[in-house]
Formats: sequence, structure tokens, C-alpha cells
Amino acid sequence: MSQSSHSRNPEVSVLMPCYNASRWLHEASESVLAQTFEDFEFIIVDDGSTDETWNIIQRYRERDQRIVAISKPHSGLADSLNVGIAQARGAWIARLDADDLCEPNRFEEQLRFVLGHPEVVLLGTDFVEIDEFGLGLRRIHCPSRHRELVSNLERLRRFFPHSSAFFKRDVARSAGCYNPWNRLSEDSDLWLRLAERGRIACLQTCLVRARKHAEQISNSRSADGLSQLAYGTLASVCHFLRIHGFPDPSTGTNETNWLQLVTWVNRRMTEEGIFERRQAWVDARAEYFASESRLAGTVRGVVRLLRSGHGTVLLWEKLFGMSVPKRLAQQWMERSWTASSGSAPSGASARHTP
Repeated sequence: MSQSSHSRNPEVSVLMPCYNASRWLHEASESVLAQTFEDFEFIIVDDGSTDETWNIIQRYRERDQRIVAISKPHSGLADSLNVGIAQARGAWIARLDADDLCEPNRFEEQLRFVLGHPEVVLLGTDFVEIDEFGLGLRRIHCPSRHRELVSNLERLRRFFPHSSAFFKRDVARSAGCYNPWNRLSEDSDLWLRLAERGRIACLQTCLVRARKHAEQISNSRSADGLSQLAYGTLASVCHFLRIHGFPDPSTGTNETNWLQLVTWVNRRMTEEGIFERRQAWVDARAEYFASESRLAGTVRGVVRLLRSGHGTVLLWEKLFGMSVPKRLAQQWMERSWTASSGSAPSGASARHTP
């Protein structure tokens, strides 16, 4: 592993992991270096890229001494993020993906807010969704308050993007940083653990532009898209286990316990038709984005949903979120009690219902 280093601790550490990110790396880096707030270090972690990513990073490092460049063998997103957090010297960490963009005042606005609200350990922002050419598709608004944000995480509803996250370094370290076992929802998993240690909030200003491109759409329609749903559910299930004082299989050194939970949750979600419903929603969205106009796309998407037979349930889940994680956590607790003692404790359901 190679890196550069500096002496004085900055206020903010910007963390951007990269893997074969050469296409948009220039734009993302320029958006960071153009910030109105300048007291930051810019940690760029190259996760064993095979394209021009590392060469681009080196050129930027020569140009701006605030850049800390780290090159390591390919090990995945969570490990890359944890390497960056371990190197971070700033009290606050600002995340950015290598295909997204910051507005020039992002760090200034987020730092001002957290300094005025010392109870906040994680702050996001509203965002603009852009296409692969940088054209705005739509503005996305998220809840601003802790309670609604936690509820959205628990129920797998809309949440601010990873690229808008601004969080307290030491709290993230005490929470265990990103969990590599939860390989497709490491962000949601960490946000829930941060929410158990402090308050989370979201600025109602679009300070990030998050890119929606063909590769992401393709992945959402593949097995990885369904796996992401499963891992997001697992993050929420583990959160419910923790807040009720029950062992969290995603922590510790016994990976067997974690794999047992993964297998069980996947089986329960398959039996309940959750993956089938989600695929119907993804297919309907694909119809919408493939259409020449919003009206035509809406009509085609609705028709696709109606034909799937899942339209009503999907609409309910989009409006109110999924109750599945909470229910699965309760079932896992009861299952574990039964396995250890032959029966669940009397009144267990009542005591463990938040």
C-alpha cells in the first residue's frame, strides 16, 4: 500500500474510494477541490483499479497537497472505506463516490450545521439525480429529522445518498466503521449504528449531484439488485436485534452465525414473494426510463405493475415502507429462544415490540 501524508490536522476529511473510476474521476475531484470551505484533506483510495484511475489520482496529488492518495489491492468497497477512515485526521468525514459531484458550498453548509447541532453525528443533504452526461433528471427530497430518517432506514424507504454523508469520525470508529460482511448495504448498516449513538439529520438543500447511469440500472435488474434488497433488510434486522439487547450476528468474529442469518432471511423473503415483488417494481421503472416521455413511461410502468399482480402491495410499501425487517427480527429472536430453551419467554412479543 502506498500513500502520501501531511502534518496538520484538518477540520474535514473527504473520503472517496475508487475502482476503475477513470470516466468521472476528473469531475468528482474538481467538485471537491472547488469547495468554498478549504480546510480539508482529500483521501482518495484506489481499490486495485486496472484502468487509468491511479495515474489520474497521482496527477491530482502533484497538483494539490491536500490530497492523500492510497493504493491497495482490490478488496471491496467496505474495506476501502475503512482504510480511509483509519487514515482520516479530520474530526468529520465527508463521503463522495467517484461518479458523483458536490456543490461548491457543500462542506461549508454541512460543517456549519453540525457545529451548531452538537448532538448530530451524521448529516446528509437533499440531492439532484443526474444522468451519465451530467444532465439533471430530478430533485430528491428526504426527511430532515432524526425520527423520520431512522424510520426510513428501518423500513427501507428513501434516504439521502452515500455521497452526501457527513459524519463524525470518532463515532464511526466506535461503531466499528463499515461492515464488510454486509457487502451491499454497508452504508445503511453504518447509518443505523450511528443513529444508535447520536442524532442524524438531513439538510433540505440539494448539495450533491448523484449520477444514475446505465451500469447502475443494469445492476438493479440483476441478482445483485435483489441481493442489495436482502442485505438492506439484514442491516435493519440487525438494528432491531441490537436495540432490543439481542446478539447481533453481523458483529464479532463468528461468521457462521452471520451466514446462518443471511440464509434464513433470504429464505423467508423468497417464501413471502418479496424478491418477486421487487423485481416487478424494477421492471416497471425500466419501462418508465426507456420511454420517450414521462407520460408514456408512467402508463407503461403502471401497466407492467398491474400485470405483475403486485401493484397494490408495492404501492403500499412505497408509501409506508416495509414492515418486513421488524417482523423478521422478532421471528429470529423467537426462533433463537426456542432453539436454546424449547420455547420463547412468556410475553416476549409484547416486550420486544417497539
